[in-house]
Amino acid sequence: MTPSPNMLTSFLINSAKTRAERTAIQDERRKLTYGQAYRLALTVARDLRRNGVTEGERVILLMHNSVGFCIAFWGVLLAGAVAVPLNPETKRDKLAWIARDCGPKSLIVDDALLSVAVEAVQASRSDVYFLTHHDGGLMGSKWMGFDDAGPASDESMSSDDLASVIDRDLAAIIYTSGSTGDPKGVMLTHLNMTTAAQSVSQYLGYVEGDIISCAIPLTFDYGLHQLTMATLVGATLHVERNFAQPLFALARMVANGATVLPIVPTMVPLIEPLADRFDLSSVRCITSTAAALHPGKIDTLAKLFAKATIFSMYGLTECHRCTYLDPAELATRKSSIGKAIPNTQLWVVDAAGRKHFHSATGELVIRGNTIMKGYWNNPAKTAEKLRMCPDLQEIVLYTGDTCKLDEEGFLYFVARSDDILKVAGHKVAPSEIESALLAHDAVSQASVIGEDHAVHGQRPVAFVTLSNADLVSAENLLEWCRDRLEPHAIPARIVILHEFARSHNGKIDKHVLRERLLETV
Repeated sequence: MTPSPNMLTSFLINSAKTRAERTAIQDERRKLTYGQAYRLALTVARDLRRNGVTEGERVILLMHNSVGFCIAFWGVLLAGAVAVPLNPETKRDKLAWIARDCGPKSLIVDDALLSVAVEAVQASRSDVYFLTHHDGGLMGSKWMGFDDAGPASDESMSSDDLASVIDRDLAAIIYTSGSTGDPKGVMLTHLNMTTAAQSVSQYLGYVEGDIISCAIPLTFDYGLHQLTMATLVGATLHVERNFAQPLFALARMVANGATVLPIVPTMVPLIEPLADRFDLSSVRCITSTAAALHPGKIDTLAKLFAKATIFSMYGLTECHRCTYLDPAELATRKSSIGKAIPNTQLWVVDAAGRKHFHSATGELVIRGNTIMKGYWNNPAKTAEKLRMCPDLQEIVLYTGDTCKLDEEGFLYFVARSDDILKVAGHKVAPSEIESALLAHDAVSQASVIGEDHAVHGQRPVAFVTLSNADLVSAENLLEWCRDRLEPHAIPARIVILHEFARSHNGKIDKHVLRERLLETV
């Protein structure tokens, strides 16, 4: 049975049928053709189904960028289940919280991360079937739930049995930090993700002959969509584990003859000092998102990748991509984030609730099939973002981002409505860091703000007051954070204060902290 083109699984099935021998995915250790990738993904799907994973069940992927991650993702979808990709550096307590929230039936994990995953599952008291990913092979499995045994095996399953969901069903839940510090699970349907892949690959001009070099985490929507777009058009996706060693990542990119390089703005300062060592002429397309691409970085990229077309883009996990700037406009509109991607619409709403399509500043609103289904298990937050547009009688996404439209309808980012920091492409909630610090017996109050950084974009800086200054030092508290937070959430430094300045309503005055921050640099 051939699935609807609005189903993500159709991308893999169609490419496996029409270009079975073409390389689909590769990493440092191995490569797979589309035919091989489909067969292995189907094997994962059957394993999941035989062990109780049915339509709509959630499956957590706790894996680094690899061929194995890609196979696991497709296997989950072929099983009719919902992929929940998580940062592999997620700490135990946060992983346990997410497990309690989404109630996974299975967890696919890198071997090296198995102990953390098991501890988190035990803390969440979930019954979870584990599949482990090995660098040398693909999958080994065992039942790690709290029942005596896993579900019975079903050897009669065929590929037709796996295609039992429709395009309105969930394909993925991507957890993203919120202003409260608790992660929010962005629910994305097959239709959301296929619409986004079709729209973005269209204006980027992705084709079968492309080789996409991806060091963006596949657990983020921007990285994950590189996989879906590559599979849609039959391109080759080269997966880098990360960009921690840019010299080696660039060397592999050049050796593979990459034609497309997706980046986040914080990668530009890492590429610049190394670029003259390589012939970068094979790269025809540079894409950037996560944060607005600074005009200076656009100029740098144009110099380093002289033959590449640069696409400055802007988006949110809640709708994948909001806008892109036509490269023809770069010369005169470098600070703009462009216009709506194909098959979507945008406007801004002012303080009085009026819609504007040009010449106004307000909250950005997105309309189209890319907008999320909502936040998992969080109707209150869903209602804040997804609202009825009265004149259209249609649900649209209120992004919470303040943007400006010029007289020609080009969009300019102004600010996010919350305090979320962008650290090396990661969203970091200050309250998450504050909670970790406040768990220390010596810390009485904590407040975190961001400071600008040339490489990382922003870095968190924590201010604390202590109940007893003789008990702990700033370095002690940093070590405390290293044990409890993901690397990008660890404060760049901790400043110990005697007391916090407060605003008229009793809240900590962060304007004073920002002034103090300049004094401590």
